[in-house]
Amino acid sequence: MGILVRDEKIDRQVRELAAKSGKTLQGAIGQAVENELQRIDARREQVEKAFRRAQERLTAFPVIDDGLSHKEFFDREYGDA
Repeated sequence: MGILVRDEKIDRQVRELAAKSGKTLQGAIGQAVENELQRIDARREQVEKAFRRAQERLTAFPVIDDGLSHKEFFDREYGDA
């Protein structure tokens, strides 16, 4: 299976990465892809952790159910009732 790179800039960057890292073209591409996948996973983990913290903070607030629908609530809040 092969990968054909028709973009001159990408070709140049891959060759530069291979030369600087001492890897083959295939090794440089593989390492770049692996690094990007790790970066994406780390970012997703950060977002999920922040989401869980936000959920935990929100669950600390009491749930108030006054029996009103959304429309009734906002009508009351804005004096339209």
